[in-house]
Formats: sequence, C-alpha cells, structure tokens
Amino acid sequence: MSNDHHLNTSTSSLQGRLFSFGAVTDVQYADCDNGQNFHKTKWRYYRNSINLLSEAILFWNKRDQRVSFVLQLGDIVDGVNRRTKASQSALNETVAVLDKLSAPCYHTVGNHDLYNFTRTELAHSKLFSLTPDKVLQQDTNCSQIEMNGADQWWETNRFYYSFEPAPGYKFIALDSYDISMLGHGGHHNADFIKAEKFLQSNRPQGNDELNSAEGMHGIERRFVKYNGGVGKKQLQWLHQELQSAAENGQRVVVFGHVPLFPSSADDHTICWNYADVLGVMHQFDCIVMYLCGHDHPGGFSTDSHGIHHYTFPAVVEALSDSNAFGTFDVYSDRMELEGMGDVPSKVVHFLKKD
Repeated sequence: MSNDHHLNTSTSSLQGRLFSFGAVTDVQYADCDNGQNFHKTKWRYYRNSINLLSEAILFWNKRDQRVSFVLQLGDIVDGVNRRTKASQSALNETVAVLDKLSAPCYHTVGNHDLYNFTRTELAHSKLFSLTPDKVLQQDTNCSQIEMNGADQWWETNRFYYSFEPAPGYKFIALDSYDISMLGHGGHHNADFIKAEKFLQSNRPQGNDELNSAEGMHGIERRFVKYNGGVGKKQLQWLHQELQSAAENGQRVVVFGHVPLFPSSADDHTICWNYADVLGVMHQFDCIVMYLCGHDHPGGFSTDSHGIHHYTFPAVVEALSDSNAFGTFDVYSDRMELEGMGDVPSKVVHFLKKD
C-alpha cells in the first residue's frame, strides 16, 4: 500500500495523545467489473474496494496507537448493486469485513446506500443495528461512549446522533439526506414529493434529468438528486447538541456524507441547504472539524469561523496498490492525520478561543 503523504512521526511526538480514530468513505463495493462515474470522467474499482477496506481495518487493528473508533462516512455499497439485484449480498459482505474491526464503527448515510435500500430497510439493517448497549459492550478503547439518538433508529428512521468518546469531546453525526428524494420507497411517499418539489423549484426549466447540473452555474449546481438537505427538526437538534457542548466546554467534530462548505468540495456535491447548517454551526466556537465524503477527489478548507472542512477521497476510486483512509491522533490543541494512499497527512490545529 503506497503512501506518498506519510506523517513524519519522528518530528511528531505522541506524548499527550488523548485518543485516536479512523475515517473512511465511499467504499461503494459491488461484485462487478470496473465502471465509470455518472459523468464518465473517473473509473471506479468496485470489486477491489472491499479489499482496500480490509487493508484499512487490518491497519487499525495492528496500529500501536490503537483507534478508539472508526467513522464510516457513507456509501458503503454502490448503486450498481440495485441493478444487479445484489444489494443485500453486497451489504452482507462489507458488514462481514467491518465486523473484524476491533473498535466500534459509527456510520452515516450516503446516496448510494439509499439507491440500494429504503430508510426503513437501512434502519433495520446490520449496518445500523447497533444499540447503545451493544456499542458499550464492544468498546474496549474508550472510557465512556454515550450515543444520543441511536435508540430512535428503529421507530423514526432517524440517522443523526451524537456520542462522547473521551472527556471533553463530542462527535455529532448528521443525516445529509434528511430531505431527499432517495430512500422513500416510491413516488407516492409524502417526503419524496416534498423533496422533489423543493429540488425542481431550484433548478432551471428544460433540464429534466435531476442528476444533471447542465445549465446551472456555481453553487446552484448543488441542486441535483444525488445531494440532499438537513431538515428543520434536525437543525434544532443540532443547535441543542452544540449548545450543550459549549456549556460543558467540549470540543466537537461533526461528520456526515455531503460537504457543507463550498471551498472544500466541488459545487455539484454540496448540501442543498448548506447555509442553514453552517448558520447553526457558526453560532458556537466549539466545533473543530466537519468530516465528510461524497466528492470523490476529496478536499480541505477552513471557513471564516475556524472550522476545518475535510472531504475524504473515495476508496472506490483508489488504485489496487494504493488506498484512501486516515487515522487521527487527537491532542489538546490539534489533530494529526496519518493519511494512507490518496489521503494526505495533515496537522490540523484548533482555533484558539478568546
């Protein structure tokens, strides 16, 4: 596994490390031959992606500085499985690989997940079947993890939640497809109809291919079907979670599938109502980073409020002798990312509070 961006650990002392965690996204596994993306600009190595995921898990399991958990940022299986009627078998294969991880894995929903399954099916799948009690039983590296919201997956198909992996830290998972045409099981679903009307009202007339941004310019190119939005209820919940974190002096990492900050990804991959989400996040100075996937080349940018936006590169487009995953070592004033393959290593400093 090649890594041209390896972090120079000889100049990076591990003294003072609080905890570590891994991140990976857009595995998009399918047991089929290589194919191209929607725009025919990139190759996707579907069958090999599960091998790269296995390599990542082996790395995390053997790492001297063991990870306390891993973030899987969405699109664990590819939409091509739906066409070949292999959705369930593909998910079973990837879950079997994830089960070999010696630490908890926290998931978020991507568009390809919703091409294969309805929200109800995902809520009851092996991917999202962990209850807080099971997470606590599996966790051997964190002193305490509390998941807020996971117990509601079964009843509400809600995929946003938070957990606290270490004293002074909170991680918040966002559902980037809270408002979406995907995963509702049919054109007659009220949520589907609402999302469709919203999407069409923001697109130019004459372009009926909802996955195409043709005729659109700049940030308006985000109004395509494979993106989504964050609903009002979730925004209210996010505000409450951040307010609680600020009051308790916690640092926060937010993660989801779809990018929120235009400079961190291509315009056509940004969340529909990104400004609303950032509007909530920017009310607080406790957020250090937003992690996501979706835009396969990846990207990084820091917004005017000091929040680092990191879009991770996709596993499915990594070559067989490379990979695309990373491990963060968390310190009191920074995070050191050890990147592998297409993920560059980076030291991310926290914004000093006044």
